[in-house]
Amino acid sequence: MSTPQGMRSRQTMDMLNSDWSIEPAGVKTLAAPDQVDDITYRMKWIWWDRPFKLTGIDIGAGQSTLHVTNSYGVNQDIQLHVDGKGTVDRMEVSLRPPPVKSWADVDAAIAKSGAHYSYQVAKVVDGKCVKVAGTNVDEPMPLASIMKIYVLLAVARAVSAGTLSWDDKVTVTAEGKKLGSAGMDNLAPGTQVTVHEAAQQMISVSDNMATDMLINKVGPAAVDEALVVAGHHDPASLTPYPTMHELFSIGWGKPDVRDQWKNGDKAQRTALLQQVSSRPYEPDPYRTRTPASSIGAEWYGSAADICREHVAVQAAAVGPAAPVRDIMSKVAGIDLDRAKWPYLGSKGGNLPGDLGFSWYAVDHTGQPWVVNFQLTWPTFKGQTAAQWLLSIIKQAFDLIPVQ
Repeated sequence: MSTPQGMRSRQTMDMLNSDWSIEPAGVKTLAAPDQVDDITYRMKWIWWDRPFKLTGIDIGAGQSTLHVTNSYGVNQDIQLHVDGKGTVDRMEVSLRPPPVKSWADVDAAIAKSGAHYSYQVAKVVDGKCVKVAGTNVDEPMPLASIMKIYVLLAVARAVSAGTLSWDDKVTVTAEGKKLGSAGMDNLAPGTQVTVHEAAQQMISVSDNMATDMLINKVGPAAVDEALVVAGHHDPASLTPYPTMHELFSIGWGKPDVRDQWKNGDKAQRTALLQQVSSRPYEPDPYRTRTPASSIGAEWYGSAADICREHVAVQAAAVGPAAPVRDIMSKVAGIDLDRAKWPYLGSKGGNLPGDLGFSWYAVDHTGQPWVVNFQLTWPTFKGQTAAQWLLSIIKQAFDLIPVQ
């Protein structure tokens, strides 16, 4: 380890395992000047998943590969290349996916992470979900942004009923942008967009502002009704349906009302939702990465609920509501053989400690399937978690008994 690449390997491990956050000032002591920004980004990406255990190292001429395992058991490789001055001029981080050859392997790989989880693979037969494989399929778990399918269903039903048009307008607000607006962040407050555009942004990039725009447009009661139509196992538990503004205010806002929510009964929680809805959302920077599902501040549904939710929104995609089918499939959310899987209606979700993915997948014979996974941890997980879970799910798709 006395070579430049050996010393930089040790320094990389020390920085990744330190409680000092990864910042350019520190990375300047490791990286070549023109690579500081890139390497800071790559190290920040994985730093949240510390501590890292070094399981092996390969040293070569001017380079090294660190084989590491992160705090929840994910295996990764960190490749370093050093220049003539002994500084790192290239860093690549890659995942080593766990091998999945059976449904038991799916369970083993996820269980190793320490997550509490559920998943289901179901064949859709006559509009019903027939389980092929799964674990904890009837247990309510955090939905995160998978809850937005219920909002889209409410929109689709309103369009079909003639009370709403895809061309109707909703308005961008400064308050809404505080919630996160990946697709419309560049739009000034007061800008109007169509219901169709808002729905597309809500599904494709999980735009939170768009979600609340649509809930407010159709009315919370319409989403409550969508829960019933979609066969949620306990619609009352999500009634009134919390907006993004309301749940974010409770989970990550000021003032801190987490204990009130955690200890409140149904009536007290409903009153708290009304209370926070009447004031601006002020994010608390000290709790940005603190899971709120630990206090029950989430939208909840089971794997079986998610399957019914997907089936319901696809069934609603007829007549004036037909665009729903394309809205759901604009972003596939996973890299699969599209000759085998020509249609992928996709929605994922990610909040601190909570991670989920779901698909309404139609195979090359025209047979629909619903595949969904929900994981929750008591602590925040970095972006590697999604990459790792998708690597498992991609292999799980190969286990589906397509004819």
